[in-house]
Amino acid sequence: MERVRGVSRRSWLSLASLLLVWLTGCATPKGPQIPPTDMQQATEPYPPDQLVSVGIARFESDVEKEEGLEEQHSNVDIRKAELEFMPYHLKSTLENSGFWGQVRVVPPESSGMDLSLRCTVLYSNGERLKLRAEAVDSLGFLWMDRTYHERIEKEDYPDAVAGDRDPFQDLYNAIANDLAAVRRRMDALNVRQLRRATELKFAAELVPDAYGEYLREEDGQVELLRLPAEDDPLWQKVEQISGRNQIFFDALNASYEPYYLQIWQPYLDWRRYNLIEQVSLREAKNRGMQQALTGALLIAAAILLEVEGVDNTDTLRDVLVLAGSQVVINGVNISKAAVVHEETLKELSDSFSSDARSVRVELEGQTVKLEGTVEEQMAQWRDLLRRVVEAEQAEEVFEE
Repeated sequence: MERVRGVSRRSWLSLASLLLVWLTGCATPKGPQIPPTDMQQATEPYPPDQLVSVGIARFESDVEKEEGLEEQHSNVDIRKAELEFMPYHLKSTLENSGFWGQVRVVPPESSGMDLSLRCTVLYSNGERLKLRAEAVDSLGFLWMDRTYHERIEKEDYPDAVAGDRDPFQDLYNAIANDLAAVRRRMDALNVRQLRRATELKFAAELVPDAYGEYLREEDGQVELLRLPAEDDPLWQKVEQISGRNQIFFDALNASYEPYYLQIWQPYLDWRRYNLIEQVSLREAKNRGMQQALTGALLIAAAILLEVEGVDNTDTLRDVLVLAGSQVVINGVNISKAAVVHEETLKELSDSFSSDARSVRVELEGQTVKLEGTVEEQMAQWRDLLRRVVEAEQAEEVFEE
């Protein structure tokens, strides 16, 4: 076998074949996919004393820094908006299933709800959504800790319905179904114990001196040691305060709803255009790389003919060199087009942002305005509730 600078003609041809196979067969791999998932519906409503309440914390993000979000073709403003949009849509999904009592978006670490659901956005860019969902009840039992990942096509966007069906609805339905599967396994005694644990945890936080010894918490598990008497005056007041706590949750969610509906369309459009831009960007980069490598292969073939000194190949060699050079140039042009797509993505991302909101709540006949983050608002509200309890206790002592 004749060799050219230490490389045989067969090696050249084998390399060329491998490159051509790679160029024609390379494709973007498909990620894990949630199959089409219908939401399971409760066959009949639960009685009032069997309703389990759900608190969905504002979503967290696996990536907070701008450079990390750029890899997902997103930015800080969009991620902030998603962290508030997504929990409210999950709330709507759970409510529509009919398995639950009150479902509220609540500040992190909130008490007063039977089941706490926390989700972390691992990836979100309009084409892929990846969430980690963790649900723990008031007794400390872990209902689920799973990662959900869905990839969609641009054809999925026309099916979206504002406030009802999200393009990634299958993912939300999967979370709702997994929670419902646990709820269906609970009997009436389980639910009563869970609800009483919720009430006592709230009471212990509000009046620790009176109810701190009614339960014990160790390694995240809560054990009920004893129950207060039904005619305990302080316990009755705590139950009243617990009802007021729901007023705050209601007011907080009332502020979420118009925001959720207001950003639905622009967020939907951003995701849809982002998906289209990403697909175009990926195709442009692939074409650019393929054409550049094809051009290099054609030029290499011309060099091989020249080095081997094959007769009557001048015209063929010139054609190969010219064709190869043109392919490389086209690849560079496509790469420039890819940069344009990236700039478009950035412009779309920069156009989206979320604003802070205040919440107004009625307490003791007065309107209270809570400001700041939801965590700060929750702290302000808890402080107000403690003051109400302390004032009522002081009033009873004075009357005695």
